[in-house]
Amino acid sequence: MPVRHLYLGLCVLGVVVPYAFFVPWLLDHGSGGGMGGGRFLRDLAANRISLFCAADVVVSAIVLFRFAGVERRAGRLARVWPVYAATLLVGVSFGLPLMLYLRQVRMEGMSRVS
Repeated sequence: MPVRHLYLGLCVLGVVVPYAFFVPWLLDHGSGGGMGGGRFLRDLAANRISLFCAADVVVSAIVLFRFAGVERRAGRLARVWPVYAATLLVGVSFGLPLMLYLRQVRMEGMSRVS
């Protein structure tokens, strides 16, 4: 199996797993002012372990954005905006495998041309 297919499968996993937790929460709290009332942030900061996980994700996203920029400047990634969008809309669990997939596709295309 080509590694790009592995990365694509990890993209799917990176969307499905987090949203399996987020969608039920959203259905329970998303309507009737739950999101607007700060419920998301209150639940996210419910305890120190929640804050630990949130901080880990934020730091990982910053590292991923930097990594994507470096790969773009090196010519191994055509565009960074899909990585940024995937990370902001879902999380690092989708943004990182998407970046690796896009980079792999680009590198395979460059090796065919050479």
